[in-house]
Amino acid sequence: MNMIRDAQYAGSWYPKDSELLRLLVTESLDESKKRKTYQRGPYRFAVLPHAGLFYSSSGIAPFFTAGLGSIERILVISPSHYATLPPNTIVSAPLSGMRTPLGDVQAFNLASAQREWFSAIQSEHALEMVLPYIAAQESPVKVALAMISRFSEAEAIEKLAGQLIQELGREDLEMGRTVIIASSDFTHYGPRFAYTPYGSRAEGRVKEDDLSLAHLLSEGRVSEALAFCAAKQSTVCGYAAALLVSSIAGRMQCKGWVADYYTSSDVSSSHDANFVAYSTILWR
Repeated sequence: MNMIRDAQYAGSWYPKDSELLRLLVTESLDESKKRKTYQRGPYRFAVLPHAGLFYSSSGIAPFFTAGLGSIERILVISPSHYATLPPNTIVSAPLSGMRTPLGDVQAFNLASAQREWFSAIQSEHALEMVLPYIAAQESPVKVALAMISRFSEAEAIEKLAGQLIQELGREDLEMGRTVIIASSDFTHYGPRFAYTPYGSRAEGRVKEDDLSLAHLLSEGRVSEALAFCAAKQSTVCGYAAALLVSSIAGRMQCKGWVADYYTSSDVSSSHDANFVAYSTILWR
């Protein structure tokens, strides 16, 4: 029997009150349309942030600015922050739906979904932040949730990308009926994250690194992006999901671009030595 994923982070990472949450979603969509990097969707693939919505709403919103159009299914792939996963492996659990303060979202399931991963899927915040945006849309879609932590080699990315294309259906991906979102924050910098290669004042250097990686991903240069992450000992938490989406988008001959970049310090006006960066990458 399939299970329902609860809105575990409602009331902590984002508002539990439906009116407040809908206002947050609506305002972030309106603000997104005013940006210089705005390009009208719908989009076919994306890398979106997953911090609490106080930080990530600005980065998530661009994907949803034009509604979902003809999209019927969305696969969300995130890293696993709380469960250890085998390398080069995507995991999922059989779900019948996901609860949000804005209503339930219906599910579809990957063939590899296993009940043993339900608790990990339930506890993963990186899968949840995008769900209120999906629930707020007028067009009903079905959603699958999956996680992947790391790749050991570029060949494994291409192999898994091919498997997903076959399972999801090449035509559905080409026509935009099925889309894939990679859930990933970018560099986590500071003593809190045990990552301080550039000293105490590093946002400029971190931005340079993050945008280099974001452009490699947007251009489908997957092997180079994987090597970049390894060379930098990157703290980009969802890099594996982003690599997978980049590979599939490239095979679908989609055009990608970096739609946004900012840090937690930009949002909170903090001078803390610790900060997290966020980048939005879209393909159409």
